[in-house]
Amino acid sequence: MVMSDILLCLDSGTTAVKAAAFDGRGRVIASAERPNGALRRDGARVEQDMTLTRDEAFGVLRECVAQLSQPVAGLIITGQGDGLWPVDAAGLPVGPALTWLDGRARALVAQEAPALDAVQAITGSRPTAASASLQLLWLQRHDPGRFARIAHALRLKEWLFLSLTGRVMGEPAAALPVWGSWRAGQLSSGVEQALGLTRGLALLPEFLPVGTCRAGLTADIGLPPGLPVLLGPGDVQSTLIGLGLGSRSGVVRASIFGTSSIHACLHMDQSTMGDAPPGAMTQAFALGSGWVSFHPSFNGATLLHHLAARFSDLPAPALPHYSGLILHPFFEPGGERAPWTDPLAIGAMLGLTAATTPAEIAWAGREALAFVARHSHDMLGTGQGALSLGGGLAGDEHFARFLAATTGHEVQLSPGTQAGLRGLAAIGAKFLLGKDVDTIATQLIGPPATTVGPQDSAEVTRYADRKYAVFVALVEALRPHWPGLAELRTVAETAETAVGRSE
Repeated sequence: MVMSDILLCLDSGTTAVKAAAFDGRGRVIASAERPNGALRRDGARVEQDMTLTRDEAFGVLRECVAQLSQPVAGLIITGQGDGLWPVDAAGLPVGPALTWLDGRARALVAQEAPALDAVQAITGSRPTAASASLQLLWLQRHDPGRFARIAHALRLKEWLFLSLTGRVMGEPAAALPVWGSWRAGQLSSGVEQALGLTRGLALLPEFLPVGTCRAGLTADIGLPPGLPVLLGPGDVQSTLIGLGLGSRSGVVRASIFGTSSIHACLHMDQSTMGDAPPGAMTQAFALGSGWVSFHPSFNGATLLHHLAARFSDLPAPALPHYSGLILHPFFEPGGERAPWTDPLAIGAMLGLTAATTPAEIAWAGREALAFVARHSHDMLGTGQGALSLGGGLAGDEHFARFLAATTGHEVQLSPGTQAGLRGLAAIGAKFLLGKDVDTIATQLIGPPATTVGPQDSAEVTRYADRKYAVFVALVEALRPHWPGLAELRTVAETAETAVGRSE
């Protein structure tokens, strides 16, 4: 890259909407961010106002453009991955989007188990309440009028691409785990047939590979009309690339602890890969050869916010406090989708005594996230190498050290907090500016800010190994009781309503 090669990047996430411009040395020369004000939670219903989402994205882009004094070479965009962003034939929203956190389709996961088995055999990924296929099925059954008005079933990034360019287009990497086979690289009508969807593939946009899925800018955001707008891979892969997975030497694993937690590895040879573990998704690597396999869970660093909301005296930040307390981090209403794939998964806290302290509870939450990460990485496989850590917990060196002790891998903490945007810039540098991966690694990704090895304390390593084994054993022991607990919650809600009426 040279100094005039300015790339503008947009990442519309669940928590925040971010934009940044990178210069030829990989420096951020303009940035803007605002909280996602379009998300609406109401129990299992977690929707997003599509028009407001578009306006927030345009807003942060305009803020960035106002900070620039040089021309922009191109705009690269991504957004939260799963979910359903429906538009009609005129390209207008058909009601609010069903986000990846929406739990209304979770009943279908239990009701349609044989159909989901058939879909998993086709796609290699088991549908969850976050999958667009099940969300379409939920609309077909519960809101057929709205379902009939849908002309295109998009993802968030495709909705933003349409808003910026007027073109209905997509890239296939994120769609294949839902609608086809990542091994064959083809969509399959067998998915909609297995589910009983009257319309599925016909609602998808035209797909072109990452790098060729581009169009000229038509929206008024302060940039010249016709500027190349490139649709990047999903926000997950963009962030993984920005963290160094496949873009920094020696990094073969990564874990992101944001709104969700995501654990990933890079496989270079498809022939050596087994079937994807339940809940995993596999995508072609956007920067070159290989396949990224990852576990996208519902429950990430937001667990710590849930704990803080329910235990007001928890310390922050949490320092290590080793204890006999085991916490299962399944707090989201959709249950869990990876590495345990169950819409009825529910949180638990075991080992409480009168001596339990707030500091132990706070640290047990971090331990739980590390244990889920180990479980995912053990399932996903791949060789030895470093694990790059991203998301809100990447600045917590105590957590990084415990993660290293738990997984047995060196953990790299990447500099800055813009991994997703930096990954998009790497994609743009390759496909819009023609740069090679070595140059991208040097100028855009860079070395880690800090590297920590597994704890050199044998006692801590033994503690982590023993507690991890108990953690997993208790998940499996409680799992058969999750349906009974879900039924109990329903009975409790009915009783609460009856009490309310009588009063």
